[in-house]
Amino acid sequence: MDVISVGLLGLLAVLVAVQLKAVRSEYAVYAALAAGLVIAFYTVGRLGAVAETVEQFMDALPVDAVYIMTLLKMIGITYTVQLCAGLCKDAGYSSIAGQIETFGKLTLLSLGLPAVLSLLDTVRAFLYEGLQ
Repeated sequence: MDVISVGLLGLLAVLVAVQLKAVRSEYAVYAALAAGLVIAFYTVGRLGAVAETVEQFMDALPVDAVYIMTLLKMIGITYTVQLCAGLCKDAGYSSIAGQIETFGKLTLLSLGLPAVLSLLDTVRAFLYEGLQ
């Protein structure tokens, strides 16, 4: 049901923004921003269920919590960057949106590199044990 509500809210915001754009274009940006923030709050409400599932996953498998937390941070960064860049594009500032996206990609890369290094260490350990 929430998916329908969010979808209808988005469609309503687009219709309002299109109507406002003809009268005063700056108000159309505000309508899109308000709808984006309301939808973001709906999204944050879903994070509780995701957190519970992740906790069950961590209890079931012996996975280091650092990796799970890193994964959750990466997901949060991805959604935040997508929301902010989309709002900037709607406002007509594509260059700022591109810079936000670039910053987000570099942030994701910096968060993921320690996990890649750990994976390489594990592979190296397996290869070393296999040679002996």
